[in-house]
Amino acid sequence: MGVKLLTKNDCPQCAQLKMFLKYGLNNKYEKDIEIINKETDIESFDKLIATYGILTLPAMIADTEVLTKTQPTPVVAFLEKHVGKK
Repeated sequence: MGVKLLTKNDCPQCAQLKMFLKYGLNNKYEKDIEIINKETDIESFDKLIATYGILTLPAMIADTEVLTKTQPTPVVAFLEKHVGKK
């Protein structure tokens, strides 16, 4: 199971995280992250929000762990832990 990134339109923090993943990490994890957008994948988004009790976006999910502190350092640590690339 890969990492899921929950996001929504018109969310500055979501856009910032996606920019960091793309440019800061050179898309290294692109194939490992499934992006689930609130507006385009409503059913999956709602199910994950309910299952994990997520209240803020963006959020990353891997296994049973949820990351809502999406500054660069915790994001890199989360991805290295769950994907394994350094």
